[in-house]
Amino acid sequence: MKNLLILAIVSLMFGIANAQRIQNSSGSTIGMIESGKVKNSSGSTIGYIENGRIKNSSGSTIGIYNNGRVQNASGSTIGYIDKGRVKNSSGNTIGMIENGRIKDGSGKTLGSYSGVKPIDAALFLLFFFK
Repeated sequence: MKNLLILAIVSLMFGIANAQRIQNSSGSTIGMIESGKVKNSSGSTIGYIENGRIKNSSGSTIGIYNNGRVQNASGSTIGYIDKGRVKNSSGNTIGMIENGRIKDGSGKTLGSYSGVKPIDAALFLLFFFK
């Protein structure tokens, strides 16, 4: 779970037209978010992020984001996002988003972001990154 949440903040984001490219710390594109559609690096739709609901490509809800809490489809809390801090279900900080930089729990810079909501990258990586 800790590694999954850390991956949730490892991204570099920027907007081109209406597409939001999601890149890892090496600069490789791993996905896109375009008008609520979540796409893989090849451009195929693999899911959706709509009104706090995270859905797979079939439209089934696989997660929920509400008031800083991230839950799986069963309603179990898997983590929190609070004031730039990514926390596990126990409330321990495992990552940070500070001054446009994405850091792990130790403060090591893993990447950066700009032009999009950090939560969209976190939700992409929590539910769609393989």
